[in-house]
Amino acid sequence: MAATGQDIYAISAPLAVEAVDRLLTGRTRATGVVSAGAVFDAPNFLNALSAHLTLHVPAGARS
Repeated sequence: MAATGQDIYAISAPLAVEAVDRLLTGRTRATGVVSAGAVFDAPNFLNALSAHLTLHVPAGARS
């Protein structure tokens, strides 16, 4: 998979705000000390950022 957008600065603010919003509203998959990938549902998180990036999924990559 690859995610593309305008530039890193154009996506970093929406990404940070989305993450903080999910943390403050309890929309997490894990608690405690975990990686970002373990805290959020990745497809759902990337969907929320779809106005700011494009996600490229190679054929056969989704199960």
